[in-house]
Amino acid sequence: MELAITLLAVLGFGIVLLRLARASWRVARRGLELFLARAVAAARARRGDLTGMAEARERVAAARRSGLRAFLRLAAWLAVLAAPALIPWGQVVYASYFLAWLTARGVRELRAG
Repeated sequence: MELAITLLAVLGFGIVLLRLARASWRVARRGLELFLARAVAAARARRGDLTGMAEARERVAAARRSGLRAFLRLAAWLAVLAAPALIPWGQVVYASYFLAWLTARGVRELRAG
């Protein structure tokens, strides 16, 4: 029984680690989008394009909101990964992550097909 829980815990840890990597990628991508949106806004401001500058400012604000959401998701996945390490029965929590992922995946497949 202990071996099964350990195996499930390793798989659960790996799944959360994968989610953390995806969230990190999204944060990096959103940061790049924000950088490019700011560059476009600055270029339009230099040219004096008022309409384009207003649109660019809206894009900067949207990129900023999107980046904040991506960062909060990253922080949440980091907390989900690190929190069980601080409790005595963390191995069971990591195992439950895998079982929850497996269940959610099965439900999605049932809905899709």
